[in-house]
Amino acid sequence: MLTTTTNPTKTLPPKSGRTETVRVRLTTLEKENLAKRATEAGEKTVSDYLRKRAFNSVYTVPAINEQACGELRKMSTHLYQMTRFLEKAVQAGQIPTQSLEVLQEFSKTLGEYHQELRGKIVSEFFTEPNT
Repeated sequence: MLTTTTNPTKTLPPKSGRTETVRVRLTTLEKENLAKRATEAGEKTVSDYLRKRAFNSVYTVPAINEQACGELRKMSTHLYQMTRFLEKAVQAGQIPTQSLEVLQEFSKTLGEYHQELRGKIVSEFFTEPNT
């Protein structure tokens, strides 16, 4: 459950204007993982880290995924070209519509995988190792 509150008792620097609080329950492992990521990102606090992640649309691909993302971009370009070709072939009645639908579904799945590699928050922060 996500709760937000106004907390006027805490004094904040006047320029920040931040008076709202968001509370999230985490496991000990999740909290430690989050603090570690904030430190690795060079942020002073977990709050700064989360604020930056939540509100900045510009983000970087985790280093471990850079090569895979590059390859997926190349594959996406080829899929786009193939899809255009198949659309024309379907319109001309040369191939069945199902062929195009299969390629479109594969393209959608590939796009979702690419987005996940680029750093979805859920998979990045809160994956607990198997013990």
